[in-house]
Amino acid sequence: MRTVLTIVLAAFLSAAARPCAVEQTAPPPDSSPYVLLVADEEDGVDFPQHFYSGYETLLTALGVEYNLWDHGESGEPGLDDLVPYDVVIWVTGNSCGRPASDPVYGHSALSLSEEQTLRQWLETDGGRGLMLCGMWIAWNGIADADSEDQMPSLFFDWFVGLDYPKDNFTDWIEVDDDWSIEPTDSARLITEPCDINWLSVENFPDQLESAVGWTEAHWTDPDDAHHHKAVIANEGYNWRTVLFACPLEAISGEANRRDILDRVLAWFMEGEESVVESSWGEIKAREW
Repeated sequence: MRTVLTIVLAAFLSAAARPCAVEQTAPPPDSSPYVLLVADEEDGVDFPQHFYSGYETLLTALGVEYNLWDHGESGEPGLDDLVPYDVVIWVTGNSCGRPASDPVYGHSALSLSEEQTLRQWLETDGGRGLMLCGMWIAWNGIADADSEDQMPSLFFDWFVGLDYPKDNFTDWIEVDDDWSIEPTDSARLITEPCDINWLSVENFPDQLESAVGWTEAHWTDPDDAHHHKAVIANEGYNWRTVLFACPLEAISGEANRRDILDRVLAWFMEGEESVVESSWGEIKAREW
């Protein structure tokens, strides 16, 4: 189990009013696109931090209509709950610091049934985009701390395209505000180096590699040494996924966070034009 720091830092952005949030009901069939923001920050953690309001702020700034799913109140979303949406942004904060092999708290960030639901949703109708933001989504989903290996998972292996480095078991990184993330040669979404403003009370995040997709950003320490990756992405015939082990709330500067989210959403929906430059409410066709 990873070390829990006792300090408490400021929350990510302000919990401002949510002018773009609407009720959790299925949208009319001729309306597109729709984004579902899943706030799932309380599973398997004694003192959860809530960062989802920062994602609401960013979506609002981009003019993106979205619905909020409060996992603590509503429980697991089912396939019928996800089907109306083209994009799901799933935020886990600092929850789930136990490995997948933990008999009690393993598979808390994404339960096995949620993994199955997301697989089915990604393949339903086509044109789906999944953004996972959480420092321990991979650790809690596939890490076997006993064998120090990656558990098999159709969702993580194929849809996320994760290759989980063994350094996560033996050589953790301890990230603070002196760290940064830097784009890799294959990056499409992270275009500039970004400083880190580490808000979580936990600071031993996942390191990632990609098995079947590509990498987006290196973890970079204060000596400018690159470690394993902070962000990976993947795509199939009619779906796209991106996993942020350095979640947006840890990236310094609202403009940086907004630009990254803009690029992710544009990639999900078109792959080319930015959401700001295009008319988000008029995007219907998806080019894969």
